[in-house]
Amino acid sequence: MPAETPDIPGLLAVATQEGHGLTALSPGACATALGLDSLTLCLLDHSGLELVWYDPADTAGVAFEDLQFTLGEGPTVDAARTGDVVLVPDLHAVPEDRWPALLAATHPKPAQAAHAVPVHLGVARLGVLTGHRSTVGMLTRPEMSDLLALAEGVTAILTTPHGIHDMSSSNPLPLHRALIHQATGALTVLLGISVEEALARLRAYAFTHDIPLMDVAHDVVDHGFDLDGLPR
Repeated sequence: MPAETPDIPGLLAVATQEGHGLTALSPGACATALGLDSLTLCLLDHSGLELVWYDPADTAGVAFEDLQFTLGEGPTVDAARTGDVVLVPDLHAVPEDRWPALLAATHPKPAQAAHAVPVHLGVARLGVLTGHRSTVGMLTRPEMSDLLALAEGVTAILTTPHGIHDMSSSNPLPLHRALIHQATGALTVLLGISVEEALARLRAYAFTHDIPLMDVAHDVVDHGFDLDGLPR
């Protein structure tokens, strides 16, 4: 007998019953239920958006979120800034002046869709849930309803005692950008600058030299380079 296709209400019910926060909710299963290739959750923190919930095998979705973090623009960034849902059925059809750096960086790649939904508690914005798809197209009405329901469910999970801060779980949420935060801290010491300026310099270096931000952070942390000493 074929396995049943997962559905969002069922996945949320199981995650809530297990009581282990987002570690009990599978990004891959949720993406499948929504007809998406992948899902990511970024939470707002002092550095902007921290990617905390994703499928480790989802290289495309993670790379897209990292690119937005580096450039400071895109659907996830807009949803976090405005608190509005941002639906992009075809990234290549977006006007060039909306996200100029992001569109230039993704232009040679195949078209894709991205749909970003703010996660909030009342007026407080917690983060953004973003669905990615390698083919263009808008979500169907049922898929959109389920994505909004998932965002509400994620909010409920985050506000439980086990939520996002339950790092004592046997399978804690991976902090994808921990290395970037370490590199930022290292640069504040090496260059005698603020955390904000250190992060801005990391982003600018990655963008100017067309190098993934994570690779730049790796060189700073593992090799003790300041940005002037990094190999180009």
